Amino acid sequence: DVQYVDIDYMERNLDFTLSPRFAKLPALINKIKAEGMRFIIILDPGISGNETNYPAFTRGVADNVFVQWPDTKEILYSKVWSFLPNVQINESLPHEDQVEKYVSHCAFPDFFRNSTVEWFKREILEVYNNPDPSKSLKFDGLWTDMNEPAAFMNGAMGGCKNDLLNNPPYMPHLGYRSTGLIHKTPCMEGLHYLPDGTPARHYDVHSLYGWSQARPSLEALQAATKERGIIISRSTYPSSGRWVGHWLGDNTAAWDQLHKSIIGTCQGKGLHAWHHPRRNFLGSFCCVDLVFFSFLTQSNPASLSTLLFQRQDPAAWDDKFKEMSRNVLNIRYTLLPYLYTLLYDAHAHGSTVIRPVLHEFVGDKTTWDIDEQFLWGPALLISPVMKENDRSVMAYFPDARWYDYHTNSETGFRRQFQNLSAPLEHINLHIRGGYILPWQTPANTTAYSRKNPMGLTVALDDDLLAAGHLYWDDGVRIST
Repeated sequence: DVQYVDIDYMERNLDFTLSPRFAKLPALINKIKAEGMRFIIILDPGISGNETNYPAFTRGVADNVFVQWPDTKEILYSKVWSFLPNVQINESLPHEDQVEKYVSHCAFPDFFRNSTVEWFKREILEVYNNPDPSKSLKFDGLWTDMNEPAAFMNGAMGGCKNDLLNNPPYMPHLGYRSTGLIHKTPCMEGLHYLPDGTPARHYDVHSLYGWSQARPSLEALQAATKERGIIISRSTYPSSGRWVGHWLGDNTAAWDQLHKSIIGTCQGKGLHAWHHPRRNFLGSFCCVDLVFFSFLTQSNPASLSTLLFQRQDPAAWDDKFKEMSRNVLNIRYTLLPYLYTLLYDAHAHGSTVIRPVLHEFVGDKTTWDIDEQFLWGPALLISPVMKENDRSVMAYFPDARWYDYHTNSETGFRRQFQNLSAPLEHINLHIRGGYILPWQTPANTTAYSRKNPMGLTVALDDDLLAAGHLYWDDGVRIST
């Protein structure tokens, strides 16, 4: 349904640029959009400061958009993507004994400033509306990464200056406490300016950095596409969900990470501490990397998903696995009307989409400890396998009528654990009595499935009653 592209499409990983290696990307985007798909590009906040000709940085300096040192008001430089080969050095910068200070250095936009918001919007619009069709990327959404903000060094080029802020008397229990608060993030004394001009230290607004980028990103996207669009952000904060969705970050291909993905999705928190240790519950839309970010899978065939290794997407495996993946994905597409309605409910009423079992059965103390099952809304119970080579799952059924999604038959299970068969091709799904689930015959993309027949699954409760609702719109217009 959506194709994402990571930083590889950029020239030397520079935001708002297009690599010659991806010269055909604009045409590819137009092609897949004509086929009913959508396209999302990534943007990282770090802006390189040592290029010989990089308009985004030059214009950013002119508009005074970057985080500064509080004493000199000069740009606070950090380092990202330090593994990049052969970066071009601006000959006007100091060299010799200061060369390390300027090699691979970047500036972080201060998204709290009004000037930065306008600069960011202009840069995004230029990517979308480039007068040269061969360079215009007609994206539908943005993927905002590295916005904790994350760097590949501790603090800043030349070191930090305020030891009390960077190593406070009380240190949160982070993964790297010995490095202070600056583990792979800028110095805490970095200077920001709030929209009313009030100065603020990075120490005071660090956890809000991704939040501050959220609204400008959505406004820029909608100004470019004239459609609703979507932003997926790695760093979020309470109320970020008004503008952006969230994904959990760089999970690995390990069974324990599969388990943690359920916890993380329900909580809206990340899996790692090294580059986003201070994230909080974010709102309604949260997802996890489906085929994982890195490392060997713990099942055969062993493969990897990073640039350096083999593919790990479902189509890269054998025919049996492809067929199993297709069947599971078709279930999700079939239930999109129900899921879409849950997202509307979350937007309009503040409810949750994916929720722990305890949220629906809080009076049942057994549900308080369940973190290997979860619900879609109030009505669909999901009981996945969490351990390698297991072919059954011990699932808990709270006090309600439960129907097998695949057979529509009543289970008879109530307030009890039950050992359910779970062969490789089968995920245990159960519908809660008293609810009506809207569904639709699936197709290759939602553009086509939206044209297909719809239906209702009516699951009666003990009183032989059921209720449900459906939210439906064109999926495109802003503020419907």
